[in-house]
Order: sequence, then structure tokens, then C-alpha cells
Amino acid sequence: MNRTFNRTVSVVFSTLLLLAITIPAQSQSWRERQLQPEKVMDAIGVKPGMVIGEAGAGSGFFTFFLSKRVEDSGKVYANDINSRSLNRLKSRADREGLENIVTVMGETEDPLFPVNDLDMIVMVYVLHHLDKPVEFMENLEKYLKQDTPVVIIEYNTDTDRVNNNQDNLSRKQIIELMEKTNFRLVRKETFLSKDTIYIYKLEGK
Repeated sequence: MNRTFNRTVSVVFSTLLLLAITIPAQSQSWRERQLQPEKVMDAIGVKPGMVIGEAGAGSGFFTFFLSKRVEDSGKVYANDINSRSLNRLKSRADREGLENIVTVMGETEDPLFPVNDLDMIVMVYVLHHLDKPVEFMENLEKYLKQDTPVVIIEYNTDTDRVNNNQDNLSRKQIIELMEKTNFRLVRKETFLSKDTIYIYKLEGK
């Protein structure tokens, strides 16, 4: 009986250990499959040596893909207004010895990037969280050098957000919102199953 009990305990322990190992990996893999960071970076033109501002970087899921792509000759300024998220991002960057990531604590309406000659600004699932998106986009203008793309990635939905009861903006709302800014839509990428990539540039710059 003891032998049977020990075998049962061993099987249960092994199963739990396997779950502990595989669940995070599956979750990460699922997120990468949905957003396809490498394919996204190819589509928006991220290259070695670029200086990129990431607005609303959070804990840095997309940041580390950007960091790897721009290489040591480039730089990623990872902005957020949540200090805990930025601290987690910075801790990971320090652990991995990544010196091309700089965390930037911003304000609600201004990312406060420390440079004004960025090669690209990236916003992944950020626009729909902004309380004053038009003002935020206006503040982005001073960080852009000529012909700098602003890349906005948002979920696909045809349902309008009403009184903030829903999390996301519809495609129509995104287009209408951006029409209130000085940015013009250059193109959209729709190869992601659940998201659309909107690539904007500043009018006359």
C-alpha cells in the first residue's frame, strides 16, 4: 500500500511540476503568436541603430523585442506612468544586461521622452487607455524628427466605446480620433488576427 501511495504522490508531483514549467511558456507563446512581434517589426521597419520611443510600455513585453532588433547601436526609451511596471521592466533589463533600454516616467498627457529626434514611436494597446488622447498626440510632436512614423497597435473591434463602459475603441473611433490631431494615416497593416497596425506621420514634417 505504501508503494502505491508513494507512486501516486510521485505522479501528482511530477504532473504539478510539469504544469508549473509549461503553463508560463504556453502563455508567453500564445501572446507572441497573437501579436507576432518579429513580423510586426518587419512591417513597421524597425532596424538596427534606430532610436525608438515606446509610449505606454508597461512591463515591457514589446520593449525587449524592440531592444533586440535595434541592437547595441540603437536605443529604446520605454515610457509609462506606472512606476511599478517600469521598475519591473528595468529590473529585467538589468538582469539581462541590456544597456539600450532607458525607462522614462511620464505624465498622463506627455511621455516626457528625453530626446526630440526619435526614429519611431510605438504604442501597443495604449491609445484606448488615454484620458486625453488628442492632447497626448499633440505632445508627441516635439519628439519627432522628420518623417518619423507613429505606430499604433489596437484590438480589432467594430463596437464603439460608450461612456468608457468598454475597454477598446472601434476602428472607426480610432480613425476619427486621429483625424482631430496633426497626424495623417499612411497605411494600415491587417495581417494580425486580432489587431490592426495603424502607421501615422505628422503632417508637413
